[in-house]
Amino acid sequence: MNTSSLHKNLDNVFKSHIGNLNDVLDKLKEDDSARAMAPGFKLEEVLSKIDAALKSLSFDATKLAMVFKQPPLPKPEDCNQMLAGAEGRIIVLVSLFYGIPKESGVTLRKALKKVCLSVVSGLHELLQKIMSDRYQSSQELLSSTGSVWAACERLEAAPKDNKEAVLAEIQAEMDLVKDALEELAEAQNSDGEGMDDFMDDLEAAISGDEPDPFQAPRRGRTDREKAVLIPVAGLTKACKNCLKKCRGAVKVNGRITSVEEIGQLDKIVEATSKISPHLDELVSGVYPPVGMASLQTNAIQLTEVMHDVLDKSQGSHVCSEGDLQWIHFLHKAINHNLEQLQNITKQQVGG
Repeated sequence: MNTSSLHKNLDNVFKSHIGNLNDVLDKLKEDDSARAMAPGFKLEEVLSKIDAALKSLSFDATKLAMVFKQPPLPKPEDCNQMLAGAEGRIIVLVSLFYGIPKESGVTLRKALKKVCLSVVSGLHELLQKIMSDRYQSSQELLSSTGSVWAACERLEAAPKDNKEAVLAEIQAEMDLVKDALEELAEAQNSDGEGMDDFMDDLEAAISGDEPDPFQAPRRGRTDREKAVLIPVAGLTKACKNCLKKCRGAVKVNGRITSVEEIGQLDKIVEATSKISPHLDELVSGVYPPVGMASLQTNAIQLTEVMHDVLDKSQGSHVCSEGDLQWIHFLHKAINHNLEQLQNITKQQVGG
């Protein structure tokens, strides 16, 4: 068989399996319908089977990379058998995921779904890369193979139960709040000057235009714009402490021995996941010229989210009698910082 005919036959094989993987990806992205809990269902057994499927998929990716490392090219029928095996293991993996009932935890399922998507997507991209490189080894092909390995490793390291998944999600929120605190510190130090001018010069450099020497320089912060940074920083620190205390309570007291307890953990993480988007809106509004009305609105919305997090925690099994003190303290701290901000913004909003 000449090279042209061989490539054409291999193309047919690869296109078929790429299409099948694309269908799996579409279903995973659009549908999250868990099955009813099967009699005798044990999460540990399912996760063990998932790990076994992942080890096989890592080997499949390695084998594919090695087959096309050097001539001769494999026969289309042999290649089809190899890809069918990998595709079959993807089907097993996805079926195992769908077999995990929502009673095991919505947060756990979301975490596993995210990594399952990366595994299927990784294999899908590897097949596309092999075909687009015309069945020759390349650095990009090796990189795509490594992406499959990395995705499989992430799934192996994924949370093993809903408590682990909730702790990981709250930690991710804490990291985002830390970034917001650093951004606020930079804003306070910079006084709002310089960055916009720098961006104008950068855009001019990219476009090839000269900066306008007659353009008025950007102004720094007014006294009121400087003043709002303090309560905004206070609200951001309240976010940090709210998440830290909540995560600590989940870590110490969180249980997954009943559907009710698992559901309570899901409700907590659903509430905490709203903090960073609202905080982003608040922090992005502190740069001059500051819209005081929108800043106040964003602050109110953020405080409502934080109060909800504290209420969800207090109303769940993770909150012990000893936790009531810090919950009460944080409610007061949140209200105090909001009041301080409103005292500043209302001068302009009301006027």
